[in-house]
Amino acid sequence: MILRTPSLRQSLLSAAALTLAACGGEGAALRFSVNESQAQAASVHVQAAEAAPAPTFRSKDGVTFTLTQARIHLKDIRLDLPQGTQCAEVRGLLSGATCKGGDSGSGSGTVVVPGPIVVDLMTGATTPDLSGLRLPAGTYKRIDFRLDEAKAGEVAATEPLVGYSLVVKADFIQDSKPTTLDLKLKFSEDARFQSSTGVEVGADDELLALLKPQAWLEGLPVAGCLAKGDLVISGNTLLIDARAKGDCSGAEGLVKENIKNSGDLRKAK
Repeated sequence: MILRTPSLRQSLLSAAALTLAACGGEGAALRFSVNESQAQAASVHVQAAEAAPAPTFRSKDGVTFTLTQARIHLKDIRLDLPQGTQCAEVRGLLSGATCKGGDSGSGSGTVVVPGPIVVDLMTGATTPDLSGLRLPAGTYKRIDFRLDEAKAGEVAATEPLVGYSLVVKADFIQDSKPTTLDLKLKFSEDARFQSSTGVEVGADDELLALLKPQAWLEGLPVAGCLAKGDLVISGNTLLIDARAKGDCSGAEGLVKENIKNSGDLRKAK
C-alpha cells in the first residue's frame, strides 16, 4: 500500500469491500472486503451483488457478534503490477487511477489510487466509483494504503465516517436483549496486506484485500467486562472507547491494532 477476451465484470460484493472491477472489457478486479465469496453480475453497471451471509466474530470470552455495518476511509492505495509489467501497457485501463514507474528496463509499474475513497465494506460500493479500473492478470505480492480520518468537505456531509477512519456496527445478545456494538475509530497510519509467495489472478478473478472481523476482538473479554462494569451499555448500544477500564482498559487501542493486523491478500473464492 491487471488482457484477454471480454468477460462479465466481477461485481462489487457484500461484506466489506473496496472493488475496483473490470468493466465491459479485459482485466481482473481488486476489492477490500470482510468476505471471501464472490459473484458475477450480468450488468456492468451493477455495484453490489446479492447479499452474502453477514460475517460473525467473537470476543475473547465467546460473545458472538454479527456484522451489520463496516465503512472505511482510505487514501494513497498502491499496488505493484506483476513483475515486468510497465505503465505503458496498462494506462488505458486505469480509470480513476494512475501508474508510476516501470517504464524502462525490467522494473514494474505501480498503480496508484490517490483517494480519498469511502468504501462500504458490506455492499462493495465505493465513493468515488472506481468500477472502471481494470488490472492485468498476474502475480501480486502486496497492496499498501493509508487509513485516514474522513474530513468534512472531502466526503458527503451525511457520511458516517466524518471524523473517523472506520465505523463498525454489529448485533449481539446481552441479558437476552438485542444489543448493538458501535465502533468509531480514528487512524492515521499506513497499512500493508501482503503474501510472501504472491497471489496469482487471471483476467476473470478478483484480488482480495481481506479484513478478517474474526480477529478484531481478539484478547478482549467483553462478557467479563460487562459483568464487572468495565464496559457499559448505554440504551442498547455498547461503545468501545477510551472510557473502558479494568480488564478492558486500553480496549480501543487493542481493537485498532487487531483491525490493522487482520489483513490478508488472496484470490477471492
